[in-house]
Amino acid sequence: MKPMVADVCLILEGTYPFVTGGVSSWVHELIKGMPDLTFSLLHISASRSLAQEPRYEMPDNVVSFVECFVHDPVVHHDRCRKWTPWSQRELWRAIDAFHRAPMDHKVLPFAQMMQGSACPATRILNTADLLLSRKSWRYLVDHYKQANPGGSFIDFFWTWRAVHMPIFQILNAETPPARLYHIVSTGYAGLAGIVAKTRTGRPLLLTEHGIYVKERKIEINRADWIYTAPERVAAIKDKPSVLKRIWIDNFLVLGKLCYEYCDQIFTLYGGNQQLQLEFGAPADRLEIIPNGVKTDIFAPLRDVPRPNDGIRRVGFVGRVVPIKDVKCFIKACRLCAEHVDNVEFLILGPTDEDQQYYKECVTLVALLGMQDKIKFCGRVDVRQYYPKLDVFVLTSISEGQPLTILEAACAGVPTVSTDVGSCSELLLGRTDEDRAIGPSGIITNIGKPKETGEALVRLLADEGLRQSMIQAGYERIERYYRQDQVIETYHNIYQRWMPAADQRKAKVS
Repeated sequence: MKPMVADVCLILEGTYPFVTGGVSSWVHELIKGMPDLTFSLLHISASRSLAQEPRYEMPDNVVSFVECFVHDPVVHHDRCRKWTPWSQRELWRAIDAFHRAPMDHKVLPFAQMMQGSACPATRILNTADLLLSRKSWRYLVDHYKQANPGGSFIDFFWTWRAVHMPIFQILNAETPPARLYHIVSTGYAGLAGIVAKTRTGRPLLLTEHGIYVKERKIEINRADWIYTAPERVAAIKDKPSVLKRIWIDNFLVLGKLCYEYCDQIFTLYGGNQQLQLEFGAPADRLEIIPNGVKTDIFAPLRDVPRPNDGIRRVGFVGRVVPIKDVKCFIKACRLCAEHVDNVEFLILGPTDEDQQYYKECVTLVALLGMQDKIKFCGRVDVRQYYPKLDVFVLTSISEGQPLTILEAACAGVPTVSTDVGSCSELLLGRTDEDRAIGPSGIITNIGKPKETGEALVRLLADEGLRQSMIQAGYERIERYYRQDQVIETYHNIYQRWMPAADQRKAKVS
């Protein structure tokens, strides 16, 4: 029996339904918000040995779920009936041309490579050819001599194998049938999307919450699991090692190719869009669709009576981990407390993700003599706390589009935030029309507790300013950041592309 053809196939990597958080929540709400459409899911996972239990109960309109395990090697021997030694030689030439081509020209030989290795009806080279043949060995040795002469061949070989094995697995992975395909990152999910489009001729959409290529570059440059030969002479380097460069180039190429194959590309805010352009996305396919907040849940919190105990309350919502720079918040609290009487500071979020950092934060509170004013509340239902807060604070050193700022604004709480990700857009406006609403918070520089403390004092001391920012936050949410609007926008996009998909000649093999 043939599997059911879904309206939309979502292609995911390391996220829903196994991991909770922003992207997974977005996927879950997107599916739930479109009960008239059917969805299939293709999830890129690491290995069956690391299988996880789902953290979400998938909605009834999910009609199929497929996993591809990229680190479980499966050697495929199938080829199409029409393959010949000559056609194989031509494809090897295309592979060589692809690896030698500059970034902007890789898409041309890549199309030939995809047809010759990813589509069963036209497959000339299989994974046995790509992994185990003499030709593949000679190709690997030649590449080693060019890229890493004098370096360890063993380290080069295993790096090459680790980089390419997931690619070969995805080239042979099952593609759930669908009228269109929607990927939620580039990288391996992006490659699976390219395979789906190549096999079926159906449209391919992309939504990036964080920019995958940027995140992988940072991760690889910091990685200590990638071997780097020790230097004989001490030197400062501004370039990664050869083996790290192989990993980085792999994700740069996958990102560039994903952008080339996608029919439309979305992200959350302007800063991300600029990065997409820098990494090769075509400008005419880009569009911004921000995250949305559940106004039916958070807007009623505006009418909850505020505590009448004369205490001002400042809230930090987030994990107690270094990237959130909780220490900056604690120092800002001390500065604020020196100028504002009867103020209390609440840290609302889990403390068990980095125990050492949490202990350091507790020690810092004690050193500053703030034990009576700063409370670590742990994992809580923030809906019970927003009505108690006068100001919400975010001191992160890195963010995308933090949902907490949207929730706080919807609940009637102005924000003080560091200038990371889309925070300035959320508080000051993205377009001229948006900026005309007015600020719904104050932006400060990263790692500047004095600025954050002064902003807190200003907001707590000026009730008129605080009320104007609350009003601006209400209006901004209602106009631009309602979750129902986001779901409607994507529903309209799907409806626009599915008829186009149905008009294309399907090439499922």
